[in-house]
Amino acid sequence: MLRRPNHLRAVCGAAVCAIGLAAVAQQQTHHAPAKSGARKPAQASKPTAKTPASQPVGFTDAIRENNVGIALMERHQFSDALGHFQRACVMNPQSDAGCLNMGIALLNMGRYDDAASMLEKSAQNEPQNARPLFNLGLLNRQSGKPDFAREDFEKAAALDPTDADIPYFLGYLSEEQKQFPDAAKYFQKAIDLDPSHASAQYGLSQADQNLGDAEGSKAHWAAFQHLTSERIAQPVRFIYGEQGKYSRAQEMDVPPQSAGPAIPVHFLDVTSLSGLPWKARPASVAGPNLNKTEVPTLAQFLGSGACIFDYDGDGKPDIFLVNADGKGNAALHRNLGKGKFTDVTKAANLVFSGQGTGCAVGDYDNDGHPDLAVGSAHGLVLFHNKGDGTFEDVTDAAGVRTDGLVMGLTFIDYDGDSDLDLYATRFNDFPLPHPGQPFSFPEDAQAPGNILWRNQGNGKFTDITKQMGLTGDRPSIGALGVDLNNDRAIDFVLTGWGKYPGVLLNPRDGAFRAVSPWAISMPGPAAGAAALDIDGDGWMDLAFTHWAPPGLSIWHNIQGKSFERVSLVGPGWMRGWGLATLDYDNDGWTDIVALGETFSGEGRIALYRNEGAAGFHDVTHEAGLDKIVLTNPRSVIAFDYDGDGSSDLLITQSGGPPVLLKNEGGEKNDWLQLSLAGDTDNRMAIQSRITILSGAQRQTIDIPAASGYLGQGPAEILAGIGEESAVDVVRILWPSGAIQNQLQTSGNMRTLITEGTNP
Repeated sequence: MLRRPNHLRAVCGAAVCAIGLAAVAQQQTHHAPAKSGARKPAQASKPTAKTPASQPVGFTDAIRENNVGIALMERHQFSDALGHFQRACVMNPQSDAGCLNMGIALLNMGRYDDAASMLEKSAQNEPQNARPLFNLGLLNRQSGKPDFAREDFEKAAALDPTDADIPYFLGYLSEEQKQFPDAAKYFQKAIDLDPSHASAQYGLSQADQNLGDAEGSKAHWAAFQHLTSERIAQPVRFIYGEQGKYSRAQEMDVPPQSAGPAIPVHFLDVTSLSGLPWKARPASVAGPNLNKTEVPTLAQFLGSGACIFDYDGDGKPDIFLVNADGKGNAALHRNLGKGKFTDVTKAANLVFSGQGTGCAVGDYDNDGHPDLAVGSAHGLVLFHNKGDGTFEDVTDAAGVRTDGLVMGLTFIDYDGDSDLDLYATRFNDFPLPHPGQPFSFPEDAQAPGNILWRNQGNGKFTDITKQMGLTGDRPSIGALGVDLNNDRAIDFVLTGWGKYPGVLLNPRDGAFRAVSPWAISMPGPAAGAAALDIDGDGWMDLAFTHWAPPGLSIWHNIQGKSFERVSLVGPGWMRGWGLATLDYDNDGWTDIVALGETFSGEGRIALYRNEGAAGFHDVTHEAGLDKIVLTNPRSVIAFDYDGDGSSDLLITQSGGPPVLLKNEGGEKNDWLQLSLAGDTDNRMAIQSRITILSGAQRQTIDIPAASGYLGQGPAEILAGIGEESAVDVVRILWPSGAIQNQLQTSGNMRTLITEGTNP
């Protein structure tokens, strides 16, 4: 943001007070359009850098007011939003966001004179910001002044030539004035920037028809029908929030924040008290498999994982272990409450044994009961949850039978049709003569090929891997589904045997596109992957474990274009395995826990505290995790098994029982547990994006599909909120693209949010 000159602030302050008082008596009143006349040129102003120390008193309160105002705008409660923006405008004289948003609110209230006044001032105060110009363009279009509107949009286009909505509106204006060659030019520019822009395809079809190009008109009409009928894109509607990103209210800039002092948190091994499979573990470990005379198969060595889900709908997270006893027998353990679990595998008819690897959970038929997929050395099995506490093997009936070493599984709605699709990664069955040493798989190994099954919506799946470009070019371990470039389409990050993780971007229409966004080289082949927003900027960053020292790396997302490695004092392992994201101390910053092995074969846990602008700090010792003895650790999942509001840990071990670690102390800070229920989207709301706004603090969390290493955590989100007893706004971006806001959500309790409701 630019710092506003003092004399402009004084003028704007007076206008703000007048408009704010008038808003009480004139809610939703439509004023006459702004008077025509000469336009004042925008005055240049030099950007001023901001630091936390330069922020005025009330800075956090200003952000809070602005956040609530934006949420109310998305609810179309424009007059209510106006008051919050007014206060934000006055409270923070170093930011123009609140004042600009007043103009946007007034525009949507139909108060064109007042809106023009505020937007003109914002255009002068922030000459490098396209938003006030874009909204002036909308205002003048609605006021019947197309020439002024065109001037505004052209200025906005000069500031941001990458935005497809600006040339679309220029095309729309040209078409209204029957300037069809110009309309065709602008619509084509919008399509070049965004081939999925449905309204630009429609507009170009109309322009081509008027220009006598029947074939072109037909082609673009077909593109429009395809985009809308397949729900790839929606046409522009002249209502708030649906006219492009610049038509929406602007968030207030927040300087880099730092986490507060750490609170005491300690993890305790409660496996023997929980009812999970347990046996005494040795005090020290000589190394993985070094005392065994028989060399394990690759599937036995690499696996296995676990999945956390509420299979019976009683509100408590249950545990599925792909290998519960170290002998290849899977097990489902029902959560009885009070920290206790009981084995219900037989009663649930969930029979699976063999060389199991990974698992994934998703309600593929949207009946309200989460289903389960399990991978193994010989393919996968799909279990349908019948809703009566039992499961049924539907692998063949669903059409997902395959062979080979299936490692990772994930349910994901890649095409946005509200049905969860299924993606399986496969790995080569390499020989493993020396499991206690660094891996040396063949560099030129041919990839066995991953598989994507598209959900047909009738209980059946169809293999569409090749046409979607998702076969993969290397032996793969896991697939992480995440929107990397904030285009509301789910991309894939593939781990496995290769120098870099594979990144496949989803164009929303057509095959995925392989890219390599890594700024520098990776430490080694990636095994596990997780997504998190480390700094609250709204872009999902990535963390990996590696089959090479130091075993762990974190990568910052640079606006969806590239990833830069974050400075981190790594654990120095021979290789890493599982990892998970969590807020172990509930301070509002997402932390990372990872598993690995030392060169002497010892299993280790590392916990890294996210301290915001200060980076990540190793707190393994402080949390007591350096005292936990592990043998061949593989997967780690964070979840609140006892409902006390703190993130506990479940760890799997190759050839051994699981380990359950209870978090003691994390609940001392406030927390928020969110459970989402999709209506028009998939019922589990997988890949919904949640933004939690509380003053100057912002958290972005995705409802996870499979992540980490060969497993999946619960669909419920546990977010720390520090010393806040409630959060200002919980904003949900559903997979369909719909935005929903909940205001003043209370902490320290579970909150269920159903799609389409605004409490």
